[in-house]
Amino acid sequence: MNLNTIFKVNAVVAGLFGLGFVVAPITVMTPYGVPQDVMEASINMARWFGSANIIIALIALFLSNAPDSDAKIEVAKGMSIGFGIGAAVSILNQLSGEIGPLGWSTVILFAAFQLAYGKFGFLNK
Repeated sequence: MNLNTIFKVNAVVAGLFGLGFVVAPITVMTPYGVPQDVMEASINMARWFGSANIIIALIALFLSNAPDSDAKIEVAKGMSIGFGIGAAVSILNQLSGEIGPLGWSTVILFAAFQLAYGKFGFLNK
Protein backbone atom coordinates (compact mmCIF):
# COMPACT_ATOMS: atom_id res chain seq x y z
CA MET A 1 0.00 0.00 0.00
CA ASN A 2 1.36 3.43 -0.87
CA LEU A 3 0.74 6.85 0.66
CA ASN A 4 -1.72 7.86 -2.07
CA THR A 5 -3.87 4.83 -1.25
CA ILE A 6 -3.85 5.68 2.45
CA PHE A 7 -4.96 9.23 1.63
CA LYS A 8 -7.79 7.83 -0.56
CA VAL A 9 -8.99 5.37 2.10
CA ASN A 10 -8.83 8.14 4.69
CA ALA A 11 -10.84 10.42 2.40
CA VAL A 12 -13.62 7.85 2.09
CA VAL A 13 -13.75 6.96 5.80
CA ALA A 14 -13.55 10.57 7.01
CA GLY A 15 -16.01 11.72 4.36
CA LEU A 16 -18.62 9.13 5.31
CA PHE A 17 -18.31 9.82 9.03
CA GLY A 18 -18.27 13.55 8.37
CA LEU A 19 -21.45 13.51 6.32
CA GLY A 20 -23.12 11.24 8.85
CA PHE A 21 -22.28 13.48 11.80
CA VAL A 22 -23.33 16.64 9.97
CA VAL A 23 -26.59 15.31 8.49
CA ALA A 24 -27.74 12.72 11.05
CA PRO A 25 -25.69 12.93 14.26
CA ILE A 26 -28.11 10.98 16.44
CA THR A 27 -28.35 8.18 13.89
CA VAL A 28 -24.56 7.91 13.80
CA MET A 29 -24.13 8.05 17.59
CA THR A 30 -26.88 5.54 18.45
CA PRO A 31 -24.99 2.33 17.53
CA TYR A 32 -22.13 3.45 19.79
CA GLY A 33 -24.37 3.20 22.85
CA VAL A 34 -24.29 6.90 23.67
CA PRO A 35 -27.14 7.66 26.11
CA GLN A 36 -30.07 9.63 24.63
CA ASP A 37 -29.61 12.65 26.91
CA VAL A 38 -25.92 12.86 26.02
CA MET A 39 -26.72 12.61 22.29
CA GLU A 40 -29.26 15.42 22.47
CA ALA A 41 -26.79 17.63 24.31
CA SER A 42 -24.03 16.77 21.84
CA ILE A 43 -25.69 17.46 18.49
CA ASN A 44 -23.81 20.71 17.80
CA MET A 45 -20.46 19.20 18.85
CA ALA A 46 -21.16 16.16 16.67
CA ARG A 47 -21.82 18.42 13.70
CA TRP A 48 -18.58 20.33 14.31
CA PHE A 49 -16.79 16.98 14.53
CA GLY A 50 -18.44 16.01 11.26
CA SER A 51 -17.34 19.21 9.55
CA ALA A 52 -13.76 18.61 10.76
CA ASN A 53 -13.95 15.11 9.28
CA ILE A 54 -15.08 16.57 5.96
CA ILE A 55 -12.08 18.93 6.03
CA ILE A 56 -9.77 15.95 6.64
CA ALA A 57 -11.49 14.01 3.85
CA LEU A 58 -10.99 16.84 1.36
CA ILE A 59 -7.34 17.37 2.30
CA ALA A 60 -6.70 13.64 2.02
CA LEU A 61 -8.53 13.44 -1.31
CA PHE A 62 -6.60 16.34 -2.83
CA LEU A 63 -3.27 15.00 -1.55
CA SER A 64 -4.01 11.53 -2.91
CA ASN A 65 -3.72 12.96 -6.42
CA ALA A 66 -0.82 15.32 -5.75
CA PRO A 67 2.73 14.50 -6.83
CA ASP A 68 5.08 13.17 -4.16
CA SER A 69 6.78 15.96 -2.26
CA ASP A 70 8.34 16.89 1.05
CA ALA A 71 5.13 18.74 1.93
CA LYS A 72 3.09 15.56 1.40
CA ILE A 73 5.41 13.68 3.79
CA GLU A 74 5.05 16.46 6.36
CA VAL A 75 1.25 16.18 6.13
CA ALA A 76 1.59 12.41 6.70
CA LYS A 77 3.60 13.17 9.86
CA GLY A 78 0.92 15.56 11.08
CA MET A 79 -1.83 13.04 10.30
CA SER A 80 0.09 10.35 12.18
CA ILE A 81 0.44 12.51 15.28
CA GLY A 82 -3.18 13.66 15.10
CA PHE A 83 -4.52 10.13 14.69
CA GLY A 84 -2.29 9.00 17.57
CA ILE A 85 -3.89 11.62 19.81
CA GLY A 86 -7.31 10.54 18.55
CA ALA A 87 -6.51 6.91 19.41
CA ALA A 88 -5.46 7.90 22.93
CA VAL A 89 -8.64 9.95 23.45
CA SER A 90 -10.74 7.09 22.08
CA ILE A 91 -9.09 4.63 24.46
CA LEU A 92 -9.80 6.93 27.41
CA ASN A 93 -13.45 7.19 26.28
CA GLN A 94 -13.74 3.41 26.06
CA LEU A 95 -12.18 2.90 29.48
CA SER A 96 -14.54 5.48 31.00
CA GLY A 97 -17.56 3.39 29.97
CA GLU A 98 -19.21 6.36 28.21
CA ILE A 99 -19.29 4.57 24.86
CA GLY A 100 -20.50 1.06 24.03
CA PRO A 101 -18.40 -1.78 22.60
CA LEU A 102 -18.63 -0.42 19.04
CA GLY A 103 -16.41 2.43 20.22
CA TRP A 104 -13.45 0.07 20.00
CA SER A 105 -13.83 0.29 16.22
CA THR A 106 -12.95 3.99 16.53
CA VAL A 107 -9.83 3.09 18.50
CA ILE A 108 -8.86 0.65 15.74
CA LEU A 109 -9.50 3.20 12.96
CA PHE A 110 -7.46 5.93 14.68
CA ALA A 111 -4.62 3.51 15.49
CA ALA A 112 -4.57 2.05 11.96
CA PHE A 113 -4.35 5.48 10.34
CA GLN A 114 -1.74 6.57 12.89
CA LEU A 115 0.46 3.60 12.04
CA ALA A 116 -0.09 3.90 8.27
CA TYR A 117 0.68 7.59 8.12
CA GLY A 118 3.57 7.12 10.57
CA LYS A 119 5.15 4.52 8.30
CA PHE A 120 5.32 6.99 5.42
CA GLY A 121 5.91 10.12 7.48
CA PHE A 122 8.57 8.89 9.87
CA LEU A 123 9.96 5.56 8.64
CA ASN A 124 10.23 5.91 4.86
CA LYS A 125 13.17 8.01 3.81
